[in-house]
Amino acid sequence: MGATISILAEKPSIARALVRAFSIVYKLKFKSRKGKTRYNYIFESSIDNQNISFRIEKDEYRLRKEDRLIISSVTGHILNYDYLPPFDKDTNWHNSDPLDLIELEPIEVPIRANMLLHVEEIGKESDVVVIATDWDGHGESIGRQILEIATRSNKKIHHGRMHFTSTNPISLMKAFELQTDLNWDWIKQVDSLRKQDLRMGSSITRFLTVGIQNRGIQNRIISYGPCQTSVLWLITNRFLENRSFSPEKFWKVSVKISTSEGPLFLNWKGNPVTDEKIVEDLISELGNAREGTITDYNEEQGIIKRPLPLDTDTLEAECSQFFRISPKQIADIAERLYNNGLITYPRTESSFYLEKDLTKLAQKFTSHDDFGLVAEECIKRGGVQNPSKGRFTKDHEPIKPVKAVNRSEIEKIFKKSPAMINHAWNIYSYVVWRFLATIHSEATVVNQYIILTAASEEFIVKGRRIVNLGYLKFYKFKKIKGKELPRLEKGRKQVIEAFKHQGFTTPPSLWSESQLIREMAKLNLGTDATRASHIDTVQKRMYTINQGPRRILVPTSLGMALYQVLTQNAKDLIIPEIRGKVESWTQQIRDHEKTPEDIDNLVIELTTRGLQRMKANQEEIFSTLVQSIESMTGIGKVLGVCSECQGNLVLHQGKGDSRFLKCSNPLCKTSFPLPKKGDLSIVENENCRICNGTPLLVSSKSYSWVMCPICWTREAINDRPWFCTDCNRTDCPFSGSWEVPSPEQYLGNCPDCGGDVLIKFDQQITQVICNKCNRTWKAPNLRKGTSITLSDPCEKCGHQTLYVIKRGKKPYRLCVFCSLFFFQDK
Repeated sequence: MGATISILAEKPSIARALVRAFSIVYKLKFKSRKGKTRYNYIFESSIDNQNISFRIEKDEYRLRKEDRLIISSVTGHILNYDYLPPFDKDTNWHNSDPLDLIELEPIEVPIRANMLLHVEEIGKESDVVVIATDWDGHGESIGRQILEIATRSNKKIHHGRMHFTSTNPISLMKAFELQTDLNWDWIKQVDSLRKQDLRMGSSITRFLTVGIQNRGIQNRIISYGPCQTSVLWLITNRFLENRSFSPEKFWKVSVKISTSEGPLFLNWKGNPVTDEKIVEDLISELGNAREGTITDYNEEQGIIKRPLPLDTDTLEAECSQFFRISPKQIADIAERLYNNGLITYPRTESSFYLEKDLTKLAQKFTSHDDFGLVAEECIKRGGVQNPSKGRFTKDHEPIKPVKAVNRSEIEKIFKKSPAMINHAWNIYSYVVWRFLATIHSEATVVNQYIILTAASEEFIVKGRRIVNLGYLKFYKFKKIKGKELPRLEKGRKQVIEAFKHQGFTTPPSLWSESQLIREMAKLNLGTDATRASHIDTVQKRMYTINQGPRRILVPTSLGMALYQVLTQNAKDLIIPEIRGKVESWTQQIRDHEKTPEDIDNLVIELTTRGLQRMKANQEEIFSTLVQSIESMTGIGKVLGVCSECQGNLVLHQGKGDSRFLKCSNPLCKTSFPLPKKGDLSIVENENCRICNGTPLLVSSKSYSWVMCPICWTREAINDRPWFCTDCNRTDCPFSGSWEVPSPEQYLGNCPDCGGDVLIKFDQQITQVICNKCNRTWKAPNLRKGTSITLSDPCEKCGHQTLYVIKRGKKPYRLCVFCSLFFFQDK
């Protein structure tokens, strides 16, 4: 009977790529059948080609006609670390002391039982198991899990390890033919780090979560993770530095001279100074001198270097900056491009090409509509044999394109995610242009400077003349600035005019997502594969939000409170240096300098010390966290009056993201569900025309709408919520059948004649008019879905303001007399 060789990949898409590779290279025909899981199919082929062989270390295997080849996959980690009951994640957290978790030894448990059965079934029928997981630390750890599970029922299995950084058929077959063993030192390092993350994260998360739940905040988890809270520290610390910054005055001095090409300004070498008297004295001396002397004119040949081969941090940081999307989205898109064989493995720290000649890769793009001319130019110039060189690492090659495709191919790959097509094409194009820039030529320039001496002080101006743009002709992701200077002879006298400039120091800028990726890399916080996900996590946890097109990160009230709690009570558990220290400890396992037990002891001591300090101040800690959650979510806010008992309707948090109103009277059972998203506030001076309840304004960043929580529940139509637009009342501005009323309301005295100023509504037209002098003021028209009511006096003139709600818009207050808008919900 023949042997069975089984290849197990880390994800289904890689399994499909392996099937495609064997079909193309060795002409094998595969049949598919369902495995024990929904997405992890088993592909099977008999061996018709007698020339298939592979080597594992020193042992060579040649496949025979009676042998079978099986290809399947897992989906990431099969096992995860947890504790035995009653300390596991699914047991009631209130029944265990978080301090006890720290010293417990975690065990590995299945994430999904059917995945365990899937690997065991393949292992039973296999003679050789080939591990084809990603070539990184977690890939090695997943490979170890596959091997251990497969050998539970078959102790005689041989195993090999494929190493590949591209999913094109040639690369995959080379990896299959020349296999190695798993890197057991790397596995020990990664598994130790996973244990420490559980040890630190579970104990502190449970302490914080149980504490706020005991104080009335149910169904919310305060998650702690060594990396995510270090990211929170960076964001919040920079935010506080920015807000507490006090600008200081400074002064600069410049002189203007006349040249044949127009006026030229030179800056004093002593700029800037904070003492204005020094500047005034210099200005006076320059005025007396009236002229200066050109003491130096110099030109130097220079180059603008080509960009380095692409690593993960650069990909995520620059694409986030250029295309205004999150690093996590970029990582996910790059992963799909890799799985479909368009680019190499997108998680790498290397910026050094291993190939000595990149001609073959460049030739793939010579016939491309967008990249063809540049690719041909790269080959002619010889840059394919002399690319730019950066840092060499042993893990993966730099990110580069593998296949030349047009936009239509990208559209096919992302047809189920049409919103991502533009981003995917932009990222693919960026990878190609970056690769071509690394094998093109440097830009050449002439750097210039002029020095003028006047009143014994030196003034300088720098310029640049571009000789050859090189790669900058096509690489739009880098711009150079430079103005060519006129040639001035040394010793030439110039009439000068002096100027004083005042400025203010600026605060440190808030982190954007792209800048934060670079800062995390600089601090060695996380890995190239995880940094984007950590930034995404602190936003999902509602610790931070991103603002504006630049995706600037700012902390929420909850994020600020958690920063304050950890910084004041357990600083060692939040500052980025500590996370770097834990990762460096586990790195010492790989270098045989420490054992996993040594790392356990170090982390146990660190975590215990921090948690004990927090326990000593737990009342203050939980009070701070509860207040921040209530402030951020509105939990505990009164949003109406109960129609049954006249008690207050109070906002409560339900399971997950659900919210509901509940009567504050403990004897009353009245409650109403609410929308999961949007800020909630009471609509001023309005009541529901059906139930007399209090309507609520639901507001997001750019959209708002009005609802009655009572009708939302009681008047539901066809198993869906009931909206105000479903109402047929003609006297409500939020009804679908509203008819504009025409009452007159008094706004105040006319500033011109003292008469009465009235607001009138006439067939959806709003008039604000004085009944004595007939002066008019502009006001919004009262159309369907618009509510205009009188509100608080204007802060400037004291007249009555209008509170305006337009369906789908942000509400505001308006003073028609001052034309002032106040964008704040009442």
